[in-house]
Amino acid sequence: MLELHSVHLDDMHPNWRIEEAATPFHILILQLKGEALYFIDGETIELSKGDLLYIPAGTVRSGKNSLAGPHKKYSAHFLINEPAKLPFYQNKKPFKIKLNLFNYMQQRFSFLVHQWLTKLPEYPVICEGIVIEMLGHVARDSQMKQFSPTKVRLVKEMQSYLLHHFKEKVSISALASELNRTPNYLTNTYKEITGFTPISYVHHLRIQTAIQLLQTSPITIREVSDLLGYSDQSHFNKMFKKLMGYPPSVVNHN
Repeated sequence: MLELHSVHLDDMHPNWRIEEAATPFHILILQLKGEALYFIDGETIELSKGDLLYIPAGTVRSGKNSLAGPHKKYSAHFLINEPAKLPFYQNKKPFKIKLNLFNYMQQRFSFLVHQWLTKLPEYPVICEGIVIEMLGHVARDSQMKQFSPTKVRLVKEMQSYLLHHFKEKVSISALASELNRTPNYLTNTYKEITGFTPISYVHHLRIQTAIQLLQTSPITIREVSDLLGYSDQSHFNKMFKKLMGYPPSVVNHN
């Protein structure tokens, strides 16, 4: 279905630039920090945190940092060998969207980069599976018009609540009371639109935050576990490995 060519993390390079050329690959880009400018088929596209850009193969593009300075982003470069199995992307023009599931996609890209760089057994299968999953979420996010505005608005309210409370003990009952809905209705609506349960989303937020803390501060794994609301470190370790495929000690040691 898909053949992954390369995965990149552009991490605040002061002289980042791409000269104008036609790309031989489809490109999926997730902007993490700062701003980047792309010039695609004569159009200027500015990326800021939370933006996702899809560039189809054959597109003439160039890019550079914005005047604000360097930026940070993930990108995956790939070929689609069986277009019929990814119909949303057939004859698709470049597009930019603001993702509803930014934190989750950031976690998936982080996992993708780790798998790509470590090259453990069967890494191509795992990496290509991750990219296919992300393409599915992008297609779903782009087609949110099919859901009622009321449900979409409710999901955004839930995400806002979870983003502010994910370090605490999250209760669906408390969330339901806050939004004046039943717990079952909230859970079913959230899963219908995002593909996740609210609690699953909370764990993804926690693990993505854990990665950032372990990479950028001298904090210990136990301290991270406590900070993110896990009852004990073993539960945190288990959830981290379940979502990332490796234990938090790998990040801590690096």
